[in-house]
Amino acid sequence: MEPTNLSRSFARLREAAGLPGVRLHDLRHTVVSLLMELGVPPHVVQAIARHADVKITLRVYAHANLDAMRQALGKLDGRLS
Repeated sequence: MEPTNLSRSFARLREAAGLPGVRLHDLRHTVVSLLMELGVPPHVVQAIARHADVKITLRVYAHANLDAMRQALGKLDGRLS
């Protein structure tokens, strides 16, 4: 299906359901971000997102969240103690 037609069809369904103005691409971004946050290996996320290269997946979606940073530093602290 042509991407523009898919987006148009999704918009009609979203409006009919009375949902807020979210784009199909926004849902894709959310899914990929959640998969990364859940610790799914980047190469698996890359395959799901159909990115040509895992570097794209990592560059766009590998933003570290505060909880992940705290856990990483806690592990380091435990190792150094």
